[in-house]
Amino acid sequence: MRFSLALARLAAVLALSLVAGCATAPPPASSSVVPSPSVPPVSELAAALQGIGITVPPRGKLVVVNIPSFELVALEDGKPVLRSRVVVGRPSTPTPELSTAIWAVTFNPSWTPTPAMMRWEGARHMPPGPQNPLGRILFELDNDQLIFLHDTNDRRYFERPVRAFSHGCVRVEQARTLAAWALDVTEAEIDRSIARGGTHRELLPAVIPVALVYRTRFPDDDGRLRDYPDLYRLQTAAAVSLGEGLPGTCLGPL
Repeated sequence: MRFSLALARLAAVLALSLVAGCATAPPPASSSVVPSPSVPPVSELAAALQGIGITVPPRGKLVVVNIPSFELVALEDGKPVLRSRVVVGRPSTPTPELSTAIWAVTFNPSWTPTPAMMRWEGARHMPPGPQNPLGRILFELDNDQLIFLHDTNDRRYFERPVRAFSHGCVRVEQARTLAAWALDVTEAEIDRSIARGGTHRELLPAVIPVALVYRTRFPDDDGRLRDYPDLYRLQTAAAVSLGEGLPGTCLGPL
């Protein structure tokens, strides 16, 4: 089993070359990869994504999470198959830009808070179950920052227009649908995996590249670019650092 996990992680690293490059920490958000002109996009959404520096492979699966628009887009063979609202990190605990990959899905995960969360928030270890903050599904991402996509036991935040409430991980509203697509199974099979009880992990048939990006202009399903607030004030901070004359009060308290 350990050898299989090692192979999956190695494949995840190799798969990252298909995804736009991102910084591994929140500031700055400028490390984009220019899309290859030799690979024509197969959908309007793919064309729009490539226009903002996110390479969409013409074959295979890809997940893009855009932090300022609080959404996840899943594509297969260059075409959108799923769009889900997400909750991202607060400005004080931001979700980083990251190029990574899903290599497994864990059902009924337990949750262990960080030492800082235990000290400052009184958080405690939570066993699997309906009160677990990770919900019933955890998407294992290949990274060293402990950033994951996951379900949640508290779904009220998905109804809010501004969804920045996490400690940095990404809560996915349509986690069951995403898990079924990632594992190439039905949602009924996902429900049976949850009902089976206990914490258990299923490896993906093939790792899926994931891009966590910070784009204040991001396309809708028709490929039209829409503007979103600069959630973490990264563009404002970058403008000030370049000496563009913006007053310091533009930054304000985060």
